[in-house]
Amino acid sequence: SFFRDPQAFEVLLQKGLPSLVEGKQDGATLRVWVAGCSTGEEAYSLAILIREYLTLQKLRLAVQVFASDLDSRAIEIARAGIYPIGIAGDISPERLQRFFTKEDSNYRVKKEIRDLVVFAQHNILTDAPFTKLDLVSCRNLLIYLEAKAQQKILPLFHYALKPKGILLLGSSETIGGFENLFAPIDRKWKLFRRTAEPSTLPHLHRFHGESMKAANETRADSAVPRPSIPDLIHQVLVARYAPASVVVNARGEVVYIHGRTGTYLEPAPGPPTHHLVEMAREGLQHDLASALHQAASREDEVVHRDVQVKSDRGLIAVTVRVKRISEPEALQGLFLVTFDTVREEKPAAGKGAAARSSAPLKKGESGLMRELEFTKQRLQRTVEELQTSNEELKSTNEELQSTNEELQSTNEELETAKEELQSLNEELLTVNAELQGKLDALAEANDDLQNLLNSTEVATIFLDNELCIKRFTSEAKRVSNLIASDAGRPLSDIVSKLTDDRLLDDAQSVLQTLIIQEREIQALDGSWFFMRILPYRTAKNTIDGLVLTFLDITKIKEAERVVQAARTIAASFVETVREPLLLLDDQLRVVRANQSFYRTFQLTPRDVEQQLLYHLCGGAWNIPDLRRQLEEVLPKCTSFKDFILDKTFPQIGRKIMALNGHRLEQAVGQPGRILLAMEEVKAGGKAAEKAKE
Repeated sequence: SFFRDPQAFEVLLQKGLPSLVEGKQDGATLRVWVAGCSTGEEAYSLAILIREYLTLQKLRLAVQVFASDLDSRAIEIARAGIYPIGIAGDISPERLQRFFTKEDSNYRVKKEIRDLVVFAQHNILTDAPFTKLDLVSCRNLLIYLEAKAQQKILPLFHYALKPKGILLLGSSETIGGFENLFAPIDRKWKLFRRTAEPSTLPHLHRFHGESMKAANETRADSAVPRPSIPDLIHQVLVARYAPASVVVNARGEVVYIHGRTGTYLEPAPGPPTHHLVEMAREGLQHDLASALHQAASREDEVVHRDVQVKSDRGLIAVTVRVKRISEPEALQGLFLVTFDTVREEKPAAGKGAAARSSAPLKKGESGLMRELEFTKQRLQRTVEELQTSNEELKSTNEELQSTNEELQSTNEELETAKEELQSLNEELLTVNAELQGKLDALAEANDDLQNLLNSTEVATIFLDNELCIKRFTSEAKRVSNLIASDAGRPLSDIVSKLTDDRLLDDAQSVLQTLIIQEREIQALDGSWFFMRILPYRTAKNTIDGLVLTFLDITKIKEAERVVQAARTIAASFVETVREPLLLLDDQLRVVRANQSFYRTFQLTPRDVEQQLLYHLCGGAWNIPDLRRQLEEVLPKCTSFKDFILDKTFPQIGRKIMALNGHRLEQAVGQPGRILLAMEEVKAGGKAAEKAKE
């Protein structure tokens, strides 16, 4: 929810933000990371809080909020920035009005806040973290992780934050055993400041040699498989014949100890240490340090022989061997140090009294001679090492001089590159300004398009190639239950308001065949729409979905119904009239005749309809005067009455009839019609006499 735990936001506002903006110059950026942002409420809440604070303090700082989560669906919802109307219970009316826009039954985050937040799918345990951050908010994520994962994430936050950066946790979360990394600002609401403790990027690389253990670690009790007989024999042979050995890392720290090393090593006075050289006995430290130094730059084994070591039993001669471990891969980077005792110096037993009397003197002289010889050998080794170091230093000095010349040349190239970059930066600024202008024009065109679609009052729905909603006009809500947050949902998930359930099938058919479909369709409320489905073509003439339009034709349908009713009534009137009637088009073809005409002339509709009047009844109607009268009715809007026709017709014989012709008005754009009415005249009557004349 928005502004969850309002007191925590208040503490951040009062105790956190002032120190974060302190010392920042105008134009600087305040960088924030919201880890585990879910659907974005926390990220938007922080963006709103920071925007309000900067406005209140009249500070001109840029704000960049990175919001990450593992759930891609949650990230999509957060990016849309559309939330249900229920958020009004968590946000004050002032903030709702300033930072949100109401759309139907939802609220949308305004652009000024949306542009501050960048959402990304991100795995906090495996992906690289955001860096150089002023504030990290990770509320109610740690409680869902195991202790091992928590121990990795908290150092990661320390690495990601700037010095004196701030960490905000959930009310049920703690920093555990990392008091050296974070100092509390407010313990109740879990607000912490990053300490100056040095940190590195945490990683998962660990040393897992099964046959080794660190001297400073205690292995946890675990179920170990029972060793086999060959394994036990191997262990006995190693213990019997393998020399006393120590495995150290590149820093000289003991990783593993094998055999009896007490003759060569002993705990150093002072605080506990695991550094091998500091643990070495008197006489061994110098050669051991030298051998380790040489082995660090060589692949072959380094051997120092006849090293005089003072042990509990006196001086002993020891051979020290140091070798870099290259296999197996898990042990690469470590060094194996072995100790071999060559001999122990013991006083020789004298014979006779003279020997016994001179024993103390010889014993002292022998010890001095051995010590002198040992000192000479050590001095010789030191001189040789010094000469080697001098030669290496000379070579290094020459390389440094060459490197210095290269750096000077590189510096000149960098100066040239800097000028080019400045020029390129100016070009980029120009291009950026042009792009901004295009973005503004695109936004204006989008607004024009939206207003155009709304002004047409045509329900329009845009679908992508997966038949998911891209956008729609407000009128589209008349044909389906669409709301603003339905963008991105499949069309099949939307409840239709139409009586026809073939909409989805029609859409799939058009997407496959690219053939436009049109038909009339009725809504559940009785409204009628003219539906048209056509492919959505891009400027590159590629198909990128469909466009569905629904034109309201309810009034047209009503008008058609009224016209049809009128036609039905008119047809009923025509059929009830006793006199024969003909309806002619502008070519004098018979459009329709009533039953009285068929009975009078003993004809069928097949003989009459769509036939020229002059061809009926074997040409009996082909009368020049009658033809002239009929051809003038439509162009001149005239009519005629009592045109006497005296003809002998097939099948019925002679008929004397008075004909009346009238123009029938049609709808605009429709061809005219002529109504020809016939009234039979009895022989001997006035009409008949007139016909004779």
